[in-house]
Amino acid sequence: MARNRQQIPKADRQAEVLSHARQLFVAKGYRATSVTQVGKAAGIASAAVHWYFPTKDDLFAAVLGQIFDEARADVEDLDVTPEEKLVRLLEATKAYRIIHREAYERMAESQGLRAVYSETAEWLECQLLLSVEQRLPAGYDTAAIADVAHVLFEGLLVSQRDLDRPIGEIVRLLIDALVASATAESAVSPER
Repeated sequence: MARNRQQIPKADRQAEVLSHARQLFVAKGYRATSVTQVGKAAGIASAAVHWYFPTKDDLFAAVLGQIFDEARADVEDLDVTPEEKLVRLLEATKAYRIIHREAYERMAESQGLRAVYSETAEWLECQLLLSVEQRLPAGYDTAAIADVAHVLFEGLLVSQRDLDRPIGEIVRLLIDALVASATAESAVSPER
């Protein structure tokens, strides 16, 4: 006999809701997806969706977190350079650019979205800084580079423009430009 929903562990039911929400958000975007549609796709009432995720933004943040966590898990344990990890994660998440953009627009209203977006940006910036630091003079302060990286990654994640170049080439150009700028600056400012 088939089990009723109460006999299915909460984590499994929550994962099912998240799976349907992910499909809808990716296909239709945040604005065009309703909690009612997610519930219907999962075979539950919208009120039940709210039991797992109190708000639509909480559900959206969980979807974005899942996408990032999966992409990061795929590259984290690889024996490759931080630059290659960065490129691979950006390539893996390229298909989700539309929902990254919508998350960016909603961050002011949602602490959950801010947290997921911040975690993503922090990981990206860390990989970039690791890549750049390998080529900089010892003791160089990378705070300015981190600020530039933050702005550039926001652009890569939310841009509507199709890239003319592969992501790997863009990342290499970015790293080369940051290293060249930092190296030139340290040559002019001997106190570094």
